[in-house]
Amino acid sequence: MLHAQKINKSFGPTHAVVQLDLDVEVGQIRGLLGPNGAGKSTAIRMICGVLAPDSGTIELNGVDLSVQPSKAKELLGYVPDGAPLPFELLPIEFLRYTASMYGMRSRASKELIEDWAVTCDITTVLKKPIGSLSRGFRQRVALAGALLHSPKLLVLDEPSTGLDPAQNASFRELLRELSKTSAIVYSSHNLAEVEATCDVVSIIHNGKLLLDGAFSAMESEDSSIIVEVSPKTIAEQIGGTEIDHIDSDWARCTVGSLAGEVIVDQVARFGGKIRLLQPVTSSLESNYLRIIHESETVS
Repeated sequence: MLHAQKINKSFGPTHAVVQLDLDVEVGQIRGLLGPNGAGKSTAIRMICGVLAPDSGTIELNGVDLSVQPSKAKELLGYVPDGAPLPFELLPIEFLRYTASMYGMRSRASKELIEDWAVTCDITTVLKKPIGSLSRGFRQRVALAGALLHSPKLLVLDEPSTGLDPAQNASFRELLRELSKTSAIVYSSHNLAEVEATCDVVSIIHNGKLLLDGAFSAMESEDSSIIVEVSPKTIAEQIGGTEIDHIDSDWARCTVGSLAGEVIVDQVARFGGKIRLLQPVTSSLESNYLRIIHESETVS
């Protein structure tokens, strides 16, 4: 659906985005991560046609954004950070206006507005001034507006800001339902929400793509394994650390930099037994911080 290839953007001497590749397919919710100033917002603005790249190509469902911008933008729904909306309008007025911009007839748009108002849980505030609404409600009004024309690509910049835990949970469910027919880009600093919501992740730092793929791709190659072995003296023989003597026969330890099958072979060679072999899974936050730190160390 979204295919961005080798896109670049500079502002004077500052290279905001460098040779960035980004692909998102229908059925995916792709998390877009990076520190402040990493180039995420610039990348999003180029994907949405707000900024033109200096070089590279961006295609939405095979439509080149630079060649056919109007046709490409028909496929796009965008909710920017902070959901900037006209505070003087009522949500119902904003949605009617948005529908008219997409060329929808009043009867059809009325039904769509009603449907998306229910889906986005804004029926109770449709006739209240947008300026009087909480940030969470404004975010959902903006989302309803972005969904009116059933876009094939939905781009969300900090979408969970202002939502309470219950709203976040229902929002995640909504996105999973939407992802069945749309590709979704989810840019956020809230790593816990990205981990709970997204299928795949892209990390950008200093304008460059550091990682692109499933969360499992972020795991360090030297990730550890928790092992329970008997007799307990084997824990030291296989290079275990953080050894905990569970009882007279068994010990639990952490083994790093060895594959599971290697550990099994070593324990067997020492004449021991294993009753637990469990990989240590790292959180998105710890992996993200490690990847950013490694990038800064290299550069």
